[in-house]
Amino acid sequence: MINNSNFPDIISKQLEIRASFPELSNKECEYINKARDLFCLKYYDHSLIDFWNAAISNLRRRVEAYGVELWSTVLKENSGRKKYDPNGSTLAERWSGVEDFVLISGAKDIGLISKKTAKSLETIDWMRNHASCAHDSDDKVCEEDVIALVLLLQDLFKQPLPEPKYSISAIFDPIKTKLLNSEELKTLEDQIKTYNNQEIRTLFGFLLNSLTTENEETKTNIFHLFPIVWEKSNDDLRKTLGVKYHNLMIGGDIESASNNDTKTTIFELLVKMNAVGYIPEGTRARIYRKASSNLAEAKNTAYGWGKEESMSKSLLQLGIKVPSVAFEDVYQEILSVWCGNFWGRSQSYSILNPFIDSLSTDKIRLIVKMFKENDRVKEELYNRKPKEKAIDLLKSFQERLTLEAHKEELKETIKFVQNL
Repeated sequence: MINNSNFPDIISKQLEIRASFPELSNKECEYINKARDLFCLKYYDHSLIDFWNAAISNLRRRVEAYGVELWSTVLKENSGRKKYDPNGSTLAERWSGVEDFVLISGAKDIGLISKKTAKSLETIDWMRNHASCAHDSDDKVCEEDVIALVLLLQDLFKQPLPEPKYSISAIFDPIKTKLLNSEELKTLEDQIKTYNNQEIRTLFGFLLNSLTTENEETKTNIFHLFPIVWEKSNDDLRKTLGVKYHNLMIGGDIESASNNDTKTTIFELLVKMNAVGYIPEGTRARIYRKASSNLAEAKNTAYGWGKEESMSKSLLQLGIKVPSVAFEDVYQEILSVWCGNFWGRSQSYSILNPFIDSLSTDKIRLIVKMFKENDRVKEELYNRKPKEKAIDLLKSFQERLTLEAHKEELKETIKFVQNL
């Protein structure tokens, strides 16, 4: 005889299943009752299949209650079948194009189930595929296995279904459907401020993926709300914005209009967030070299001080985190502008001052070396005014150096410039 007192509630309480687990649907109760009957007949491997069917049905309903679009947003880079059919007339039809492991992974990533529950479901899925009647096996699940696995499933069944009006998915439709006014934006901003880390991660992904839309109203809403999300994001999450831009620069149809539009949109957002530094160094170096080339062109333009100041502001917009591989290319133009020419210099030097103030000792030494070896930097130093500005700049480094050997290098460079 089977002693029901040793079994999980979900096995032992056949007549009270709805009272014990009110979130189960009629179909899920049918699966569980059938599974219990098979268990009592000692068809343990068959029993596990129906317990699994109840779990997957329950998880599908939870995702639908929480928001399928939210779930699908976090699966953009995942492999496996993930095509949800919103037009399906039944739960099974709607989810027929989605693999179970994809369903579980997405539910975990949006915080709908815990990592522990996800791992439990993955374990049961493996047992179903390798040790149940679903496939031939010499090592079938036994009575104790099913009891242990059903104990894990009870954690899922006991949880209340999510309420959409309180979930993060409630923010999606307003952002996508219309241009929000200031009061509506403020409401959403306050809502975002209450989100936990997992919700911020999901919303970040949704906003980032939505930037590819051609709907300008959606983009405008995102540009208003993104700073709030950015403020609550960690560094790892912020890097995904830079990586997104990097991937667009090196992959896909580089010349396509849609790709270029998306690149421009994401780059504008990076600049707005002062986040160009999150772009991987190779792509970032390309951006800084282009900006420094524009500055050089402006410097070499007759009566071009206004243009020079404009290009200096554009360079500063990128931030002061100049990639090491592009350091000399960028700073030779900064120094050239800083020192000016025969007639004097523009106000660009004050615009570019943050690049000078941010220099570490090692970078100062590189700058000192450039005054002796870089032809672009030395180009105007044969004239009195540029030479004076160069010497003033070099002397300003004296207080920032500590070691006497470094100070001696600086003195020798000052003498070198004086003798040009």
